[in-house]
Amino acid sequence: MNESFMEIKDIIYSAGILLTFGLGAWNLIVNYKTTRKTSFINTVTSQRIKWLEQLRLDIGAYCGLTHNWFYSGLAGTEKEHEVLKEIDRLRHVIQLRLNPNGALDQKIQKLIQDIPNFTDQSKKQELDKAIQELVERSQEMLKEEWEKVKAESVNGNLNEEKKSCLPWKS
Repeated sequence: MNESFMEIKDIIYSAGILLTFGLGAWNLIVNYKTTRKTSFINTVTSQRIKWLEQLRLDIGAYCGLTHNWFYSGLAGTEKEHEVLKEIDRLRHVIQLRLNPNGALDQKIQKLIQDIPNFTDQSKKQELDKAIQELVERSQEMLKEEWEKVKAESVNGNLNEEKKSCLPWKS
């Protein structure tokens, strides 16, 4: 009877060891997937924040330089060439930072393309209106994107388009 009891005890120990090993392996896999997901979301969120800040700076510089150039009377000076070169660079950089499929992004892109058409002195009001509208549409888009950043950082939710390419969702 004592030998039979030892066998049951050994079976219980063995089952406990196997169960502990199984739980440890399962925990390792779950932690690995969670860490990868968290790392990916943190990377996307931090890059999105950098993108938002750079876009804000570029749009602000574009509006400020355009307004300043128009009202400064730099026409014909060497400084004018430098300012126009920077305005043109910003115009293209901003468009490259925008989503070609986003509704607000498309409005911003159209305004950026239209603003040079209003740089004649006879179109002062149109220029002022276009710059103000660019600022307002940019504020809307930046606010919308900021809300996405907050949701991603809190919930870890990325839009469905991004979820489909996540390695742990395969």
